[in-house]
Amino acid sequence: MKKQLFLYLFLLTALLLLFLFVNTKREMKMYEDKIEKLRVFNTDQDKKYQDTIADLRIEAMELGKFSLQEDAYAIEHLYKEGIDYKELIPHIQDQLISLNTQEGGNPLVPYAAMHGDRIMLNSIKMLNHKWVIADFTDGKYWGQIIVACTYNEDKTISFETKDSFLYPIDVVD
Repeated sequence: MKKQLFLYLFLLTALLLLFLFVNTKREMKMYEDKIEKLRVFNTDQDKKYQDTIADLRIEAMELGKFSLQEDAYAIEHLYKEGIDYKELIPHIQDQLISLNTQEGGNPLVPYAAMHGDRIMLNSIKMLNHKWVIADFTDGKYWGQIIVACTYNEDKTISFETKDSFLYPIDVVD
């Protein structure tokens, strides 16, 4: 009787081990398939992200074409004049924004305020060492101006509006 009991226990253990082996093998195959799918997905995502990064780099280079920070000729010209462009950009921006406090708004904007009490410059971008583009508003109406910068011998900077544009009311509303 003991022999038969050991025989049944042995067979039961062998069947249990066979079941565990087959089940484990199937689960291993399933996990390997999942890992491979994730690997392919990650490779595709990496390609997608690399393409996006390349596109963003190209776009950044395009945006930098008309920027004092990227204009080597303008930087060289300023260097020969003894002017540090890194200090010049915030200095010009501060000077242009400070004109907003004048009565009636910024005098560089050739339009009178139609909605508020003054018309003011909002954002300013240095195109090169001579030209600045800025947008302005009175709270309702918007436009843009191009300003010429002149460096005077007494180390001051003069500004002159060269052109301006006020967006039509149907674009603004």
